[in-house]
Amino acid sequence: MRRVILVVDDDPAVLRSYGHLFRRLGCQVVLVGDSDRVLSDPDSLSGVDVLILDQRMPKTTGLDLLACLRRRTAGENDTQGAAAGHPAVILISAYLSEAIRERAARLGVTEIIEKPVDTTHLLACVRAALADRPSCP
Repeated sequence: MRRVILVVDDDPAVLRSYGHLFRRLGCQVVLVGDSDRVLSDPDSLSGVDVLILDQRMPKTTGLDLLACLRRRTAGENDTQGAAAGHPAVILISAYLSEAIRERAARLGVTEIIEKPVDTTHLLACVRAALADRPSCP
């Protein structure tokens, strides 16, 4: 089974670029330009190995979206146990502060990447996140 990367970013050009980049890894790439779509779909994280979030989006921030997703899956984890693990999370932002870094750490963000994005570094982070995920059956 192929690994799944979910990218949430409001910029269509960024989504296209990331789609091309991550498909070269042999992954299934899901590109979402609207954070509400992720929030409204109860299965949006189902099977996702890596979640890549833009911090600054029109309707919410990447960290606010992640906090909502964490709250939503908290009840699922209570009933499903360890099988309902969280994906690795990479946050991308042009506007980093110590407060953002601290909140990201509290929410379990694996990596924070500052814009402009160095694609070599981004690919290395995604590969590392995928390597740390349990193997598919």
